[in-house]
Amino acid sequence: MQNLNLEQLKAATAAGGVTGITLRGIGAAFVVSVQTQRDEAILVTSKKQPRRFADPRKALQVLRATGWTECRIDASQWRPEDRALEKTARPDRSAALKAAHEAAQADADYDRWFHAKVQASIDGLADGSNRVLTDEEVQTRREALRARLQAMQSAPAA
Repeated sequence: MQNLNLEQLKAATAAGGVTGITLRGIGAAFVVSVQTQRDEAILVTSKKQPRRFADPRKALQVLRATGWTECRIDASQWRPEDRALEKTARPDRSAALKAAHEAAQADADYDRWFHAKVQASIDGLADGSNRVLTDEEVQTRREALRARLQAMQSAPAA
């Protein structure tokens, strides 16, 4: 039995060397079995392990991308109840998902803080506790800030 990666399957299909495809249920997953003119082959990952599909729809999407629109399904050894037993822990994905969740939470916290500040400013303008600055006042403040920053940049480092 041979092993084929996805690129080899595409090439063999384009060359007419593939005569049929079977999705074989093995345990809780499906494996793609390729019938060639000479032998049978299994679709493998880059690490030469059989490519296992927990969801047959995903396998069908992959096969469609290679040019196959028909296949045979052999579910005689498919045991979907074994999925819990075959599931492997992925601490790397767990850490990445946790970091993404924390980042999303930080974004949400910042958004709430920002909206509260903006709303407080709008409310202050409405009730008169905040005032609108004139263009001259803004320009004066900007020039003062620029002068302070330039003084800090030109001051010798201690």
